[in-house]
Amino acid sequence: MHENSAGPAAFWASVANDVTSRVEPVLARDGKAREGVIEYLRDLEAVALRDGSSREALQVIASGRRLLGDRSDTPPAEIARAVRTALI
Repeated sequence: MHENSAGPAAFWASVANDVTSRVEPVLARDGKAREGVIEYLRDLEAVALRDGSSREALQVIASGRRLLGDRSDTPPAEIARAVRTALI
């Protein structure tokens, strides 16, 4: 994950730009080229769920994964837990 001296909130606010900058270059490439980015996005999503990031950050990450052809789902229980944590 990126080091961000401004803190976690600033990092999660910048996720849309990070995801876009990783997804766009590999959209027109084959599955092999996409695998690394998909793996990164899955890891980022796991951290986002664990850290209680914003719902918007989770949506951006999931959208990036879908655009690259990743059809695996995050278990609904994990999403519900993350949303509850973000609301507290």
